[in-house]
Amino acid sequence: MKNELKQIMRQPTFKRRMGDFICNFTAVVLGIILTFAGSDWIETRKTDNEVKKALFLVKNEMLINREYIKDMMIDEVFQQRGALYLLQYKDSLSKASPDSLEKYCNFNLWQQGFLYTNDAMEMLKTSSLMPAIKDKELTTQIIKAYKDMNAAFVTFDDFTDTKIEYIRRLTEQAEALDFFDKNGSYSPAELWNILFRFPGGVQALRVIADMHDHPEQIYGSYLKQIDETVAAIDEIYK
Repeated sequence: MKNELKQIMRQPTFKRRMGDFICNFTAVVLGIILTFAGSDWIETRKTDNEVKKALFLVKNEMLINREYIKDMMIDEVFQQRGALYLLQYKDSLSKASPDSLEKYCNFNLWQQGFLYTNDAMEMLKTSSLMPAIKDKELTTQIIKAYKDMNAAFVTFDDFTDTKIEYIRRLTEQAEALDFFDKNGSYSPAELWNILFRFPGGVQALRVIADMHDHPEQIYGSYLKQIDETVAAIDEIYK
């Protein structure tokens, strides 16, 4: 029996069939391996593209907020300079430049239209894409940038709310209201000559001038964080 089996295995036909079997088996195994490897590559590629699209939306959202923060910085710096200028001439408004008084005399008594947006970031956080970001430092950087953006809007809102409250108290004084009723038009010097008669006049301007030391540096640090994060996104996901 053993001899017959040896003879069969020695036959050329058997050897060919065995060789064909081994080749076919190897091809099937390799095909399975390549299929799984290809599927993993395709899935990874798909996820990378989804992350790239999500970060593109995040980057654009950050740039929109950046423009708002820049405008907030410009507005607060301008109002601070105006308050300091008026305080400089509080006892001698006649010596102040009429053009400068015209420029600085009005303080908005309404909220500016600066709306913080984080929809793209919220979508990224609630999706399964956040863990798929290649660079974990970039993930941390994005999270910090959004915290800074929110802080910038809170900073400006606090400044605006406080300013509005103090200016409103000032302009609701009986003598101020009487002045407004009797005068349809008036110069900035006339207006502040009236407002400086009240302790609240100087107090309101002090609050505007001193609430934030160097607002350009405060908002500038937020802008820098945004710029660095946007650059990092562009570098990693070109």
